[in-house]
Order: sequence, then C-alpha cells, then structure tokens
Amino acid sequence: MKLHLGCGTIYLKDYVNVDAAPHYLTPEAPKNILSQNTTTLDKYYKHSFSSSSGICIADQKSLIEDLPYNYDSTVDEIVLLHVLEHFPSYKANMALEVFRRILKKGGKLYLAVPDLKETAQLLANSKTSEEEDWAIRLIHGTQRNEFSHHFCGYTERTLKALLVKHGFGNFNILSNINFYPAIHIESFKE
Repeated sequence: MKLHLGCGTIYLKDYVNVDAAPHYLTPEAPKNILSQNTTTLDKYYKHSFSSSSGICIADQKSLIEDLPYNYDSTVDEIVLLHVLEHFPSYKANMALEVFRRILKKGGKLYLAVPDLKETAQLLANSKTSEEEDWAIRLIHGTQRNEFSHHFCGYTERTLKALLVKHGFGNFNILSNINFYPAIHIESFKE
C-alpha cells in the first residue's frame, strides 16, 4: 500500500490519497475535476497553482494522527509533500511516530518542505516589496484556512536530525521540483 498524505488538489494514481479537509471523497467527485487533479509522482506538479482546480479530492478523510491502526506495518511508501511544515513541532513528532508505526521495515518516506535557509536568504536579499512579501509567505504559509499556516521551518540538517530521531535513515536528497526553495528527501524506516 502507498499513501499520499495531505494530498490537497493533487490526486496520485496508485496511491491512497488522504486529506484532512477534502471537498469530495472519490466516489462523489465530479469526474472532470478528478481527471484534472489526477497525476503520477513524476508529474506531480502537472498544473501551475494558478491553473489548478483548487478542489481537493481524497480517497479518505483523516487527520494523520487518526490513520487506522489496521495500517500498522502494512504501508510500503508515504508521500508527504509540503505538509510537515504545517504542524507545530509536537505534532510533527507525533506524525513521524505514526509514519514509523504504519510503514513496513524498509518502507519509504518521501517528503518535501520549504528550505528555510534558502528562503531566509530570499528575504534578506529582497529588493522590492513583492519579493519581500513572497519570502514572508513562504515562511508563514498562505494562512487562507486552518491548514495553511507554517508552524515549523526546516533546513536539510534539521530535517535529517528529526527523521533520525524517529527511526528513519538512508537519505536521498532529490531534485527540487518546486519553483521556490524546497528540500525533497527520501528516507527509509530502519
């Protein structure tokens, strides 16, 4: 089983897509919007944010801490792109414990978070109010709703240390597929 947690408006083929606040669950979703949202991991951002449907479709509605216990040690892979920064530190720690619980030994955790160090450099080097506002938005999130605040910032070092603390290792730093500074990392349950 492969989970895509915090799926938002991106519906990954061959994954169980889970979100805390979907507009629709898959069976009730308008087919044209589901088709527009559906993609594969290698084409994760097939639409720019401005041309996205803006509608979240998920297979399952759940907070991460409420993922079923029948998932224990049954999950091969978790994809969590730009979600971890939306948790306060204590919830990020709790989420990583949940991931460790549900992943099989050797299971993969692929996550991405904004790169705080590079974003801070963007802010420090901003020349216009638009550049400054953009960097501030990257640090704090859009704050459009209760799920769009950034509570924590990560650097490659702090992210790896957090993952090690929760039993993950064998890191692969992946190419940044975002148009803003971000860390994409694969790690594996030890």
